[in-house]
Amino acid sequence: MKEIITKGNIAVKVKAVNWEQAIEEAGKLLLNSGSIHEKYIENMITSVKELGPYIVIAPHIAIAHSRPDHTVIKPDLSIITLEKPVEFGNKDNDPVSIVFAFSAKENDGHLNKLTDIAALLEDEEKIEAILRSEEAEEVYKIINGRIS
Repeated sequence: MKEIITKGNIAVKVKAVNWEQAIEEAGKLLLNSGSIHEKYIENMITSVKELGPYIVIAPHIAIAHSRPDHTVIKPDLSIITLEKPVEFGNKDNDPVSIVFAFSAKENDGHLNKLTDIAALLEDEEKIEAILRSEEAEEVYKIINGRIS
């Protein structure tokens, strides 16, 4: 079974006072795994400032990303759950409790990761289990299909 996300790219019950900090925290996981340069985190935040909260793609879920460029070292994916939900400004899907962040090297390089995320989002029971999780290990097992 393929690994959708690594254990080091998961954090639960993260403190964030606003959406910028939520994106920053999810981005730090990609930075710490050597997948991006710090500037990519700024790029993700700038994308939302310029384009609006389009990254809030479902109730309580945001997928932070930016255009592929030199700030991406390798494709990767992270996820955080928030201690307290934050508003992104998307009236249909706020507040956000789960933030994914992904990086891609090419314009179509994100499609496999988005496909993996989409399959996960279709499973409401898994999303609820992720929200209830108290440990990163538990989220790792849910996302990678090792428990249901």
